[in-house]
Amino acid sequence: MKTIHCKTEEIYRNKKTNVVYASKDEAQQDVDNPNTDTEQEDIVTDVNILIPPEALSLISGTKK
Repeated sequence: MKTIHCKTEEIYRNKKTNVVYASKDEAQQDVDNPNTDTEQEDIVTDVNILIPPEALSLISGTKK
């Protein structure tokens, strides 16, 4: 079985306002800021898995 090496990217955003943060630290600063009503549960992490095109040929066939 071949191993497929994929890259991932994490995107931090506020699920109430849909603001996208540059980093996890920036999201935490928004939570810690007393001038905003952002709570920890408002922050979500979206994970994108980037599959290289050559890997698609490995998984596109049907099992026999």
